[in-house]
Amino acid sequence: MAAGLHRRSRGFTLIETMAVLVIIAGVMGVFAFSIAGRLEKQKISGAAREVMSALRMTRSQAIVNRQEQALEVDLEARTVTVPGRDPVQLPEQIEMKLVTASTEVSSAKVGRIRFFPDGGSTGGSVSLSTESREWQVKVSWLTGEIELDDGLDDQRR
Repeated sequence: MAAGLHRRSRGFTLIETMAVLVIIAGVMGVFAFSIAGRLEKQKISGAAREVMSALRMTRSQAIVNRQEQALEVDLEARTVTVPGRDPVQLPEQIEMKLVTASTEVSSAKVGRIRFFPDGGSTGGSVSLSTESREWQVKVSWLTGEIELDDGLDDQRR
């Protein structure tokens, strides 16, 4: 070997290492953002299913016990209460709206959806929304049928 020649090291330079770290950080950021969106979707989906379940339970109680039963919805506390049960607390990030018969409104923030022994109801809906999604749990006034609308059909059109 000649005296003035240096053998080149086989390691990575600082710039190469920094470039790899920036790429990894970018991928992790995209991954974290994706997970956060899924978590929000799961929270609102779970809350909508909780409301739907509470409505179905209240309807079943009315039919089985052969007497009127009403699900109470407290918009301020973000709770739904099945008769004889503890209130179900919904996540803070979710905004709730209630549409019901005027006779079922107790205050500006509390109302009910009533079910009758024949399965019918006063009808109405409970809307659950975040900044990016809205779900509606609808109750038919005639049949008492409970339906969950995730709003995706409107987005597909």
